[in-house]
Amino acid sequence: MANGANQAVSNATRLPEMRFPEFTAKLITDTFDAITASYIHQMAQYVNVVKAVGQTLEGFINDTAADIGADQNQINAFLVSLSGLSDDTLNFLLGDSTATGLSLSGAEATAINDAVALPAAAGSFATTSPAVAGGAALTSSRRASIAQAIARRIAANKYDLLQTMVKQGVLRLYVDNGTIETRLTFSTYGSAVSSSSQTAREVAEASKVSGFGGGGGFGALLPGGGIAAGAGATSGSTNASLSVSTANSSQRDVTGSRVQIFGRVKLNFKSDFVPLAASQP
Repeated sequence: MANGANQAVSNATRLPEMRFPEFTAKLITDTFDAITASYIHQMAQYVNVVKAVGQTLEGFINDTAADIGADQNQINAFLVSLSGLSDDTLNFLLGDSTATGLSLSGAEATAINDAVALPAAAGSFATTSPAVAGGAALTSSRRASIAQAIARRIAANKYDLLQTMVKQGVLRLYVDNGTIETRLTFSTYGSAVSSSSQTAREVAEASKVSGFGGGGGFGALLPGGGIAAGAGATSGSTNASLSVSTANSSQRDVTGSRVQIFGRVKLNFKSDFVPLAASQP
């Protein structure tokens, strides 16, 4: 017969299969790796910013304007922000219209030229002549040249923004303190139940026997004229009494045991910075 206590204890011996120590160790390792990777990523981004602003404006525009021009969303956002453009002109520059015979008015040309003008620090990209002139016909080539001028202006704006960010200082996000906690609750329960049942029944039998016999003779019909007669009968029965006997037998055995195991690991930590080299006086 099974034993519930033994089953519970047997299940408890399988606790190592849950690999709780390995899980805790991996959680700690992955947490610190994530913090370190985040810090390295932040520093890499800051290095890229410093490297970018270390260029001249002309060099920065040369390196980034092509990528900006390939992003039509940035070009369109710049165009939409311009004031002084008619709906027909704006739709044509956005690429939403293929109308022909359109031309820029003087006010529209001035609005575009003022918006895309670059400072002298842009070097060869700083042009003194207007990007477009009033009365210029709107063609696909004219639209491309305006988009190129817009891309350079956006690049110059980003350069100015990066310069401002560096002056303000690096934005550093780090973990000041934290907690790593793992918890294990292992419960096992075993039980065994056995039962038996028995029923016996006896079936009664009954029987009955009966008989009849007789005989007779008439002498007048026989030679000698003798008369003789006779008769006889017999009967009998046997009855067995009805007897039914039922016996029920039931046995039930229940054994059980519960095993609970608790485990907890809690670590408190904080981050710190150690200079890689001694500071110079």
